[in-house]
Amino acid sequence: MKFRSICLTLYLVVASHVVTASSNDGRSYRRGMTMITPSDQWREAMPSGNGTIGALVYGSISEERVLFNHNELWYRGEISEIPDMSAELPVVRELMLKGKYLEANGHYRKVLQERGFTARNAVYHPAFDMILKTESDRMFEDYSRTVDFETGEVEVTWRDGETRFSRRLFVSIPDDISVMSIKANRLQSVNGEVQLDIHDLKDAIEQNGSPFKPLFTYESFGEDGYLEFRADGSDGGEFGGVLRVVVKNGSVKTENRSGVGSSASKSGVVSFQDADEVILIVGVYANEESSIAVPRLKKKLAAVEGDYEANFQRHAALHSERFNAMSVTLNPEGQNNSSNEHLLLDTYQGPVSPELAQKLFDYGRYLLISSSRRGGYPANLQGIWNGDYRPPWASLYGINENLQMTYWQALPGNMEESMMAFYDYFDGRMDDFRYNAKQLFGCRGIFIPPFMSPESGVMRHTAPHVMHWTDAAGWLASFYNDYYLFTGDEVFLRERAVPFMKEVALFYEDYIVKGPDAKNMFYPSQSPENQPHDKTVIDPKTGRKTIIKVQIDSTIAIAISKEVFSNLIAACELLGVEKEGVLRWKSIFADMPAYEVNEEGALKEWLHSDFKDNYEHRHQSHIYPVFPGHEITEESDPVLYEATKVAIEKRLRIGLKSQTGWSLAHMANVYARLGDGERAMEALNILARCCLGQNFFTYHNDWRKMGVSMDFSWGGSAPFQMDANFGISAAITEMLCGGNSEILRILPALPSKWASGEFQGVLTRVGVKTDASWDMETKEIEISLVAERDTSFDLKFPGQIETLECNVPGLLKESSYGSCYRSIVLKKGDTATIRVSLLFGLFDESI
Repeated sequence: MKFRSICLTLYLVVASHVVTASSNDGRSYRRGMTMITPSDQWREAMPSGNGTIGALVYGSISEERVLFNHNELWYRGEISEIPDMSAELPVVRELMLKGKYLEANGHYRKVLQERGFTARNAVYHPAFDMILKTESDRMFEDYSRTVDFETGEVEVTWRDGETRFSRRLFVSIPDDISVMSIKANRLQSVNGEVQLDIHDLKDAIEQNGSPFKPLFTYESFGEDGYLEFRADGSDGGEFGGVLRVVVKNGSVKTENRSGVGSSASKSGVVSFQDADEVILIVGVYANEESSIAVPRLKKKLAAVEGDYEANFQRHAALHSERFNAMSVTLNPEGQNNSSNEHLLLDTYQGPVSPELAQKLFDYGRYLLISSSRRGGYPANLQGIWNGDYRPPWASLYGINENLQMTYWQALPGNMEESMMAFYDYFDGRMDDFRYNAKQLFGCRGIFIPPFMSPESGVMRHTAPHVMHWTDAAGWLASFYNDYYLFTGDEVFLRERAVPFMKEVALFYEDYIVKGPDAKNMFYPSQSPENQPHDKTVIDPKTGRKTIIKVQIDSTIAIAISKEVFSNLIAACELLGVEKEGVLRWKSIFADMPAYEVNEEGALKEWLHSDFKDNYEHRHQSHIYPVFPGHEITEESDPVLYEATKVAIEKRLRIGLKSQTGWSLAHMANVYARLGDGERAMEALNILARCCLGQNFFTYHNDWRKMGVSMDFSWGGSAPFQMDANFGISAAITEMLCGGNSEILRILPALPSKWASGEFQGVLTRVGVKTDASWDMETKEIEISLVAERDTSFDLKFPGQIETLECNVPGLLKESSYGSCYRSIVLKKGDTATIRVSLLFGLFDESI
């Protein structure tokens, strides 16, 4: 893949890079993004989606291409029965206690291979392309392509002489179709042709591994204004799409031509001439026999109203409701319509502007809404958009970091539709997870593999860092508990959260053993993908490196298990259930080992003396008690809180060249939780300079070898993965409004660049929906609270208070935490408005 330099074309610097947009809510702009250059490859295209179907619009004029994805299209997966490995766990543990870590490291994989276990996760693949060819009389001018985050619409516009053309596309939430309009400002000006074809097969592979030979069979043909694309080769069977062409006041012709598209046989083409408008309505099907799917879709598309605006408005109402349920404004008085190209050029010269930060926040929110919805699969590593047949890490669910980062923003962002895809998916595979725990370790409860494709929850990856990462389920359990904290939904807590947490607790009850000091011992355990500083073994004969991934008492394993038991105990006591279980879990919790600090003052990544800290790594797993967990705060344990600061600083300074796009997003979240807005912005600045594409898709690392971040290639380029897009939105939310179930923090990590702004509709763990506006020049903040449940908490202001007003007399009580806090008690439905003037500005040097 070739990445074109943003500085390549001089006119980008001097051309107008501000595109004025209309607004329906009084703003001078709509939330979205604009580019003034087209894309020649899918990674730089403009995304649209409805949570199941994704579309990437390239933005070319004479030969436009739209790549379609369906989140159920996966291939090359293989599921095998897991042999009973329960007797091998004591073997591994004995080897570890004897210091034979190399033998322990590969033991499970070796035995599985000896017993004939073969399996692999499936790979996410594209659906097909819609190719649109149109005529031009002159060289284009006034070109732009935009995404409206508030509606999900992609638009490409340009001028050909005196004629202005526009193409608009969206993927409908209510109708599960994609609709495109091609229109001009002059009548009878739309001419061209359209076809459906397989997406570029250059990296598809056969089952035997032979390169450049497709697994797929496919055909395309047309009839009476319809095009059909039928393909086979996905694990679920057949897939494809149907296109209906609606031509207004022009002529239309359907034919099947030879030498068109990638097929050796004839391909369907619909051409149109002298039209006022052409509407292209596309349906996509997955894992369904074409003989059933195609007639079904043709009937469905025939019933769709041939009016773009009517279909769009029905969709836009739903999308806008979801997107605008929560909002952040960081640049209220500044420019908000700059092009991506201009914003990136500015970022290469200096820090991320408030305008770019605003767009990145909105974009991450937009992408999650567009790639995840109730009843469907969760967003994968590429969200829902992928043009490769061998995408990075197969587009899997990475459940030792990546999937969690994807959904960090969802609950505070009031994105219930997106979050439900997460819960529905994991709840639906509990039998698979129980099977894993029993067969691999002889344990009750559940074991969720850290790398999964969506069609099965059965473990298929045998690498040591996969087999011995036993805390994925525990980390996911925090999202179940959080749903209650954020929403107050006791039905969910009783029927979904507690049952899930009980399964995780059952596993820990069987897996945890007592150490010589009678404390709980976790081994084998994993600090995801990291290796201790002195645990790389080199074979003297081959020179091959083996990195030891079997570890003892990793900090994250202790932190997650403590969190599971703590949350489960609190939930059961609230509901008045599981009294015997609560006593048992409290006993286990009481025997948890204490965290430790190393000789450099940093929180240790492993408690066992055989494992030395390794700062040069992208994962920041040992920070879990501070973020994404909530166990260590500045109020609860100032000593460990400071040790966490030292630990994360080691990652940023010593380990900078080991960082990735997603790890920098994670780091921004950590610094936000630590109350350091400037350090959080530093992480975002590095990310924006080295891991941000022209359409703001995020990459695993810098593809230009600029000396920052990992040097890693997948198929000749830096891997595209969307977790950092989602992580940026989470970090910005955390910088503005955060806290745990006991403390709500307003503007806890506000950087100096964001001197004024507002947020609306943020849900919080104390159970209140929160709005706030601020102006640090006047040192004034206004806060609005709406209780989603009965709640009591402490509200922390970002500085010393000069004056404080509340519309509810007597609501704000003194707090035991100090003068920057106030204690609040609210009943469900209660509201309050608080106005505060700070004694000092947050950025005053005198503080």
